[in-house]
Amino acid sequence: MTIWFTSDTHFSHTNIIRYCDRPFRDTDHMNEVIIANWNSVVSPEDTVFHLGDVALGNIDKSLACVSRLNGYKILVVGNHDRPFMSMNKSDKYLYWMARYGEVFDEVWDWRERRAVLLNGQEFVVSHFPYTGNHTPTDRHADARPVDDGITPLIHGHTHIRDQHRTVSEHGTPQIHVGVDAHNFYPVSEEWILKTLLEA
Repeated sequence: MTIWFTSDTHFSHTNIIRYCDRPFRDTDHMNEVIIANWNSVVSPEDTVFHLGDVALGNIDKSLACVSRLNGYKILVVGNHDRPFMSMNKSDKYLYWMARYGEVFDEVWDWRERRAVLLNGQEFVVSHFPYTGNHTPTDRHADARPVDDGITPLIHGHTHIRDQHRTVSEHGTPQIHVGVDAHNFYPVSEEWILKTLLEA
């Protein structure tokens, strides 16, 4: 069994193709390539952490894409996921948590600090990096995990293609797993551990 990480698939999101200069004709093409790439490396016995921003388009079509993906799937909610967008409306929040729970095996609220162990090394997992952003303003500063200056972080959100490993303002390693930085594939725990050691 292998543990994998990914984020920011943005299934069925038309504008993400333009915003991030993704090499796809349309959303159907993008969806199918991401599904094929995922299933080419992830087996049904593997675990995948999706660190948020599953979709931003037709939600029924997008969640149907998730149901086709291999592995035990854990979602850490991101800012473009429906539970995040409905956080101030308890009935809608619960509804969307349940809807995402139909296609993910677990759905983790972004407000709870969560960590995983990889070969004995603890990593915080979050959609958001400790520090760093891809837009001029930081609209979600209060959603970022607290940086203890020690525990490395695995995150998405930034969409920056050539950015795999950065350090926070406190010098803590941050590892970016968004699909835009990884040719639209998930990355393995082995890659995470190797990247952590890079200077």
